[in-house]
Amino acid sequence: MKKSFLFNLIILFTLNIIVKPVWLFMDMRFQVEVGDKYGLYLALLNVTLILNILLDLGLSNYNNRKIAVKNNSFSQYFQNISLIRIVLAIAYLLILLLYGFIARNDPKDLWILLMLGVGQVFLSSLLYIRSNFTAFGKFKLDSLFSVLDRLIMIGGVAYLFANRSDDLVNIENFIYVQVIGYGSSFFIGLFTLILIGKPNFPKIETRFTKVLLKKSAPYALIVLLMAAYHSSDAIMLEGMLEDGAAETAIYGQSLRLLTALNNYAYLFAVLLLPMFSKLLAKKEAVQNLIATSSSLLIYGVSSLAILMAYYSEDLIGLCYGVFGDNEDRFIDWELNVAGIINIKDVLISSSVFKVIIFGIIPMSVNYCFGALITASGNMRLLNKIAFGSLVLNIVLNLIVIPQYGAYGAAMASLITQSFSGVFQVFFAIRIFGLHTSFKGVFRFLLGIGVILISTFFIDEIKLSLRIPFLLGLLFAGLLFAVNLKGVLKMAKGFKGNPT
Repeated sequence: MKKSFLFNLIILFTLNIIVKPVWLFMDMRFQVEVGDKYGLYLALLNVTLILNILLDLGLSNYNNRKIAVKNNSFSQYFQNISLIRIVLAIAYLLILLLYGFIARNDPKDLWILLMLGVGQVFLSSLLYIRSNFTAFGKFKLDSLFSVLDRLIMIGGVAYLFANRSDDLVNIENFIYVQVIGYGSSFFIGLFTLILIGKPNFPKIETRFTKVLLKKSAPYALIVLLMAAYHSSDAIMLEGMLEDGAAETAIYGQSLRLLTALNNYAYLFAVLLLPMFSKLLAKKEAVQNLIATSSSLLIYGVSSLAILMAYYSEDLIGLCYGVFGDNEDRFIDWELNVAGIINIKDVLISSSVFKVIIFGIIPMSVNYCFGALITASGNMRLLNKIAFGSLVLNIVLNLIVIPQYGAYGAAMASLITQSFSGVFQVFFAIRIFGLHTSFKGVFRFLLGIGVILISTFFIDEIKLSLRIPFLLGLLFAGLLFAVNLKGVLKMAKGFKGNPT
């Protein structure tokens, strides 16, 4: 625990807050440029995400847990896992092609699917590299590689937009940019990891590999189940409705903003998993770490979800609104809503966004308590919860999508995430003997109450003063909701009880 959780979290957030919003903006503008074709891209991307587990089979999470506890086992794990992942990558691409031949008649769709698959191979491999960085305690390196691919992709998309007159702004080129970004980051990361860990040349040790695959199988299943219920919404939307591509595009607009916010929540899980693993290996209490990290994360995402839902029409209009040639995007510091040509689409999309954005709250709960349960190795429990969530999600989507389209899929997603979050908290309390401080719960609700009540007065404040006002509110709520003494104790080595 020599590394400061708080310090590393600040580095991670700083880099991601600077880089990822830029990439998100470019992604949004690309969707505006290509229109409904983005819906097809999103549906095919979700196919590659569901099958993504074939690239890893849970090896990254299992590897992270083991290396965090015993660093000197890295070489043996790396030399076996490297060759396993090459075989898995080949199998993954072959299965994607088989799916493409069966389900897609257009050769262009097949090519898009293949390129998206190659991008996923590089991305999954990069995540494996990063799992070793965090296991070694190299959080600053992990911070760098968490944004390096986006930096490269931002440069690529900027080049496409700069040469739009040459018809370079299309889905195919957008995918090529992603493949280059993920691929370049992976090779740089691999070279860096080899310099740090100095592993032996990759080879397969039959007995060790069999044990490794057997032990990592539960981790693979949880990733598969979670990917299935995260990605099934877009696939079912595109397949069940006559205007499936358009509905998927609408859903994708809101989902992209949720995913962007989720990236920051995911940073907690990246840091928490090796920390929980070390605490449990030493048979030390996890109460202070789970209490402080969960209150800090859940307050942050809850506050942002409330504010983003309140400003949903402005946010969606700013991101996806199409303005006339002679229309200004802002008039007197206010978004020129009257100048948005596709205002009907913006209003529909904002109604979906108001629902789906609150999914970040149970998702964050899953990250904190799921990381704790994962660190304990109790994967059977997580798999049962994930399987129940998948069944619930599919059933709900079958009921609501035909009538409500993208809005129904958003409702199904929120209910599914909440189902998973409630059960993970319940079982974590039972397994680890966690206790709830009613004073802490009251403080947390008071902090959220500050944000809720303030939304009634925000419109009365001059726009130029709203940002500093909102920042002040978020900080005031933080003082109520989170025990900052506990955060400082955690940063110094998790001494004391933050609850």
